[in-house]
Amino acid sequence: MQLEATGISVRGPHAPMLDTTSVRVADHQVVLLAGYPGPGHVAAALGLSGRLKPDTGSVRLDGKADAALLRQKIAVVDAPGITEPDDALPVQTIVGEELAIAGRKAGRKAVVEWLTEHDAAEHAGKRFEHLPVAARTRLLAELTAARQDVKLVILTMPDRHGGDPHEWYALGRDLASRGYGVIITCADASARLLGVPAAQLGSQDQPEPVQVAPIAPVEPITPIETSDVPVVEEKTA
Repeated sequence: MQLEATGISVRGPHAPMLDTTSVRVADHQVVLLAGYPGPGHVAAALGLSGRLKPDTGSVRLDGKADAALLRQKIAVVDAPGITEPDDALPVQTIVGEELAIAGRKAGRKAVVEWLTEHDAAEHAGKRFEHLPVAARTRLLAELTAARQDVKLVILTMPDRHGGDPHEWYALGRDLASRGYGVIITCADASARLLGVPAAQLGSQDQPEPVQVAPIAPVEPITPIETSDVPVVEEKTA
């Protein structure tokens, strides 16, 4: 799967929200899309995912310009004012809602099992706003990845919450190693701190996406038959 946006821009009511931008990403790849913090990040995420029609340019998934297909295959994580959760709700409530959207079991037991599986059971009763920054981004990304049809994930300005950029970049690489295409929008300062070449909001130039090797399957261990083990006879003096 490959997403390619060419020369997309979004006009706002008083000023451009997103200047002409081009970006591409495929399976097992991570792209940083960096720029000044502001509405351009959300406009880019919505335009790339078929949730907002750009005023110029095109967005194609495997060569098809199909907004419905983009919305089906691409998930936008934690976009301010769009897909970010209500921070006043408990973590377990947010998880239940997201699991239900993903078409999975979403009862109390299922929520506890999911949180336990993702090493987050200790946070179940907390207000979402009280989650550690890295845990917040990881939980939202993993809940998005739980949706069956999602093939590409856009993490929207995770650095706006503070924390260490290396943590959400490692999350992006982990998702890519599992087969997803990943776009992370962030501030220029975060990209410089990571030392990773980044595509730019408002630019048509893009470095090659970072390719992440897939996770190798674990080879099963073949049990040793006791009949195959040589018998060592003890020598008597």
